[in-house]
Parts: sequence; structure tokens; C-alpha cells
Amino acid sequence: MPWIDAGSVAVVVAHQFNPSIVSQAWLMKHGVLDKDGTIQDGSIFTDLLVQVRSSEFHMLLLPEQMQFVPVAPPEEQQKLLLEKVGTIIRELPHTPYRAVGLNFNWHLAPEDGDISRLTRELFCVADRPLYQRFGSSDARFGAYLSKDFAGFRLKLDIKPINTPLPGPPEHRLQFAFNFHCDLGEEPSPLLLAQLGRWDEVRQEAQGVIEAIRQGHKL
Repeated sequence: MPWIDAGSVAVVVAHQFNPSIVSQAWLMKHGVLDKDGTIQDGSIFTDLLVQVRSSEFHMLLLPEQMQFVPVAPPEEQQKLLLEKVGTIIRELPHTPYRAVGLNFNWHLAPEDGDISRLTRELFCVADRPLYQRFGSSDARFGAYLSKDFAGFRLKLDIKPINTPLPGPPEHRLQFAFNFHCDLGEEPSPLLLAQLGRWDEVRQEAQGVIEAIRQGHKL
């Protein structure tokens, strides 16, 4: 069964970002963008929203949060995150940062396309009353799990999805890992430290995927 890396994103939550500060010139001045300031189609700079698309990353900045998607091989993502997001955090130290989330998604696509069968095999406990109420062949299942890890609360949400248009829909099982950390009274140092755990938490997520792969021969 094919496993698909469905992307990763770092999310920084703040009480109030000021997108109007983060202009293309500001990003170039502080080295977040290259000196030539090359950006791709779809980039937007307004007082309430900044969207940057470059060959290295995609970033969305709103008053309440910043989303950063690295466009790089996994082994280069932490360095890119610390260079780009870290620079913004250091240059805007008075922003009231509240939380950080590091998110990783994987999809599992059953070769026969039968997502009901796959989720039943993984999650159904047939002798329990709850699952007996979902005994039909078209029933689908999922799971939610959480634990503390590396200063984060890891929340893993597993559920069936259909791939979006365009193109024919495909049934997949989505594994969405969210490593969440509330930042407390001294947010900037802790925020930078937790961003530096990107590789560590990604490896933990990959370890969970590998355990499922081996345990169920998927």
C-alpha cells in the first residue's frame, strides 16, 4: 500500500501580528527573501494579509497566526525554518506569541481502494457495543491519540478522507500529527527552542508511521 507524504507546516499563533510590517522589502532586508526578492505568482502583500510563495517556502501571515510550509527535502527543513521563521521572530520580539504547532501529514491509499475494509481492520473492535452499531459494510473508522513529547502535546488524528478536486477522487486514510506547545510568559526564547525540535518531532511522527507499516504489513 502506498504511503504518501502529504506535507508539513509550522504554525505560530500570536495575539496580534502586524502583517503591514512584513513587506517584500522588509523580508529582503532581513534575509528572509534573497536579495533579488524573487517571489512566485500568488504572493500578496496587504495590511491584513501577507502571502509569500518562493522556491524555498510558502508563508501566510495573518493577524492571528503565521503559517510556514518548507519547500525542501526533509533533512533541510529545520535549518530553513530556523533561518526564515527564526529571523522574523527575532526581528519582531514584542509580538505577543502565544503558541507554536509543528504539523506533519501522511496519507495511506489502499491498493484496492476499499477504505472501509482498511479502517475496519485497523480500528474496529467488533465485540464492543459502539462498533456493533457500525456493523454495515460501508462503515468507516478512525482514531484520536495524544501524549506529551519533547515539550509538546502530540495529537494524532486519523480519519478517512477523499482527495480534493481536480482529478478523480481517491479514498485515503489521513494521519495528521500536531505537536502543540503553549508558550507562556517568556514566549520568544521558548518559541525558538521548540522550532529547533522540528527534526526530533518529525522523527517521532515517522516512527509512528513505521510502527503501523510494520505491525500491519502496510
